[in-house]
Amino acid sequence: MQEVNSNHDIPVSRLEHTFFEIISIEDLGYELSRDNHRHDFFEILWFTSSVGTPHYIDFEPYPIEDGLIYLLAPGQVHAYEGPSPSGFVIVFSREMFSNTMDPQLRVLFNPFMNRGVRITAEESMVLHQLSQLMMLESRAIKDFFILLSYLKAFLLLISRSNLAPAFAYDKGGQRMSVLFELIEGNFRKERYAGFYASALGITPKRINEILHEKFDLTLTRILHTRLILEAKREIAYGRKSFKEISFELGFSDQAYFSRFFKVQTGMMPAGFRSRMFRLRGNEELNMITADK
Repeated sequence: MQEVNSNHDIPVSRLEHTFFEIISIEDLGYELSRDNHRHDFFEILWFTSSVGTPHYIDFEPYPIEDGLIYLLAPGQVHAYEGPSPSGFVIVFSREMFSNTMDPQLRVLFNPFMNRGVRITAEESMVLHQLSQLMMLESRAIKDFFILLSYLKAFLLLISRSNLAPAFAYDKGGQRMSVLFELIEGNFRKERYAGFYASALGITPKRINEILHEKFDLTLTRILHTRLILEAKREIAYGRKSFKEISFELGFSDQAYFSRFFKVQTGMMPAGFRSRMFRLRGNEELNMITADK
């Protein structure tokens, strides 16, 4: 993995000359980034020990505990805090993901699934065996299809856990898998339930019934959450003005965007940017103004 800079302040890690890696966290050691960073690949974090400090995904703290697995998609913001835990990091390319995963597995990497997957001791034994097989193959011939088979088996076992009921292979679960993919591709420009209902061939009311049953959420809540997440990423680490950010997120009026952000987060965009810069000890805040 190589860390490079983009047009954002936040570093972006990329896979170099490979499509798959599996590494023990102990071997990474000091390379665990305490600073916020993004990945240009998919990542599985499997912790096999507990520490008293959290790690952060998209600015929110999550516990590091034995038996917890987190699945991160490209673009998510991540950082560690405190001592390094034990466990494994599995990373793989967008190509490996797009060519292989069915909706039941693809949805595991949805940003709304950040809460982590808790596995049992029995599941841990099987996943550990699969991890060893992946390590052996990645150090040998590194056959794409063999590694793909191991990875799919690993993810299928994860999908049986506490996430499984929400994305079971009933009609509702399949529709929700497709819905989350539609949201990810269209949330910037499509805010109304009618668009998603039409794409799924059901009514807006039925979408909300399924979402309430499986996640205790509404479509509006999900769309607002996704918009705010993207806004936070851009505000905290980009050099774009608030006007540019609001336009790119589909708001025709910057003032409306600012009001929307405050209702959802409790602070104005300028306040959130100031807070993030203070946390980073960054003195460049004066270079990025709200009305730039």
